[in-house]
Amino acid sequence: MLLIKLKITILILSAYIVLNGCVISNVTKDTEDPELKLRAPLDGIWIGEFDIRGKGPYDFTAVHLQDKAYAFSLNAKAMCVGTLEFDGKHVLNKYVLFALDGGPFDWANLTGTFEDDGENPKTISTYFKTLSGGDTGALKVAYSELYDKSSSLEYLKGNWSYTDRDQLTSTIFIDEEGVLTGHDSDGCEYLGYLDLINPRYNVYRAKLEVIECGSVNDEYEGVAFINENTLAVQIANKKYALFYAFEKK
Repeated sequence: MLLIKLKITILILSAYIVLNGCVISNVTKDTEDPELKLRAPLDGIWIGEFDIRGKGPYDFTAVHLQDKAYAFSLNAKAMCVGTLEFDGKHVLNKYVLFALDGGPFDWANLTGTFEDDGENPKTISTYFKTLSGGDTGALKVAYSELYDKSSSLEYLKGNWSYTDRDQLTSTIFIDEEGVLTGHDSDGCEYLGYLDLINPRYNVYRAKLEVIECGSVNDEYEGVAFINENTLAVQIANKKYALFYAFEKK
C-alpha cells in the first residue's frame, strides 16, 4: 500500500511539472513578456459552482491567462493549477488538484463548452473526472466583470493582512514597485513581488519565496487579483499550493 501511494504521489508531481514547466529559480522580476499582454479569448476571472457526485454546490473561482489556469474553492478546500485549451467552442482544462494550503492529491480533466449569446454573461460548462480518485462532477462558471477593472502597482501599495481558517495570520507590505515582504504568526518569512501583466485588466503576476518555514520553504508563482478591499493571491509549486485573501489595512 505504501508503494502504491508513493507511485501515485510521483505521478501527480510529474503531471504538475509537465503542465507547468520549471518552477521559478528566483524572485527577482523577470523581463516583461509581451505575449501576456495579448488577450486570449478565455482570459479573465470566472466564478461559479461545481458538484462532486451530486454533492455540493461548492464555490469555484478561476483565473485564465493565455493557456494557463489557476483556481480555488474555499468550500471544497482545494486549489487547481493547470492548462487551458480552447478551439472557439470546446474547452479542455487539465488540472493538478491541491489541498488548500497543502500538497497535490489528484489531477482532473475538465471538458465542456463555451457559450456567449451576446446578452447574458459568457459561461463555460464542463464535466470532469478525477484521474486517481475517480470522482465525477459538473462545473459551470460565468465571466466576471472583475477582470475588466484596471490594475496598478499603486492599488497594491501598503499593508495587507490575512487570517486563515486555522487562525494563522499573514502580514505583508507591498512597496511602490510591487516588492513584497512579510511574515506570518508561525514565524515564516515572505519575500517576492506582484507585477502588472496588462494594466487594462485586474490580474497580477505573483512570485514569492517562503523561508524559515520548514517543509514549506521554497519559491512559488501564480496570480492575484483585487476584489474590493481584498487581494486574492494563489501561488503554487510542485509541492504545495498556497492561498491568501489579504485585506488592506
